[in-house]
Amino acid sequence: MIFVRIADAYRIFARKHPIAFTGISLILAVMWATVIVRFSREDADISGARSAKIIVGLANTVAPSADITLENYESVPFLHNSERVVRKLAHMTEYAILAVLEMSFLFGFRDLPRKYTYLFTVISTGVLAFIDEKKIQTMTEGRYGSWIDIGIDMLAAVIAVRLVYLLTGKYRRKKMSG
Repeated sequence: MIFVRIADAYRIFARKHPIAFTGISLILAVMWATVIVRFSREDADISGARSAKIIVGLANTVAPSADITLENYESVPFLHNSERVVRKLAHMTEYAILAVLEMSFLFGFRDLPRKYTYLFTVISTGVLAFIDEKKIQTMTEGRYGSWIDIGIDMLAAVIAVRLVYLLTGKYRRKKMSG
């Protein structure tokens, strides 16, 4: 039920204030893209330290008696090796959020068919992923651009688009039946 209430509020605001809705959605999408670019400009040591802090925090949450610290984190092979997974999940999260924000902006154009909204979202997310990986990160010390990361970012956009598609369909069916 909470989903329906949130979706109702979103829809009502979008219909009552279409210009404000579209403007706010655009600002949020641009701000989030800026966050992504900012993270990409960090050198490898800073980025790696952030990942290590996240892994240590998760490890201590799951197993508080393990007493993992940033100093002994690399001596635990499982944790050290999990850094790559954490980084890829972070990529997916960043780009899934971006895709949702882009779709929100595009939903403001009510005459634009949904299929174009979804297609444009995946393409524009892929373009930013390419720029991020092949332009920004290759110019950042200790970083390199990865085609795999571009693929992961686009996969996140596709998953986000599919999820939004399924949720909006479910919302429409609930509204029609109730």
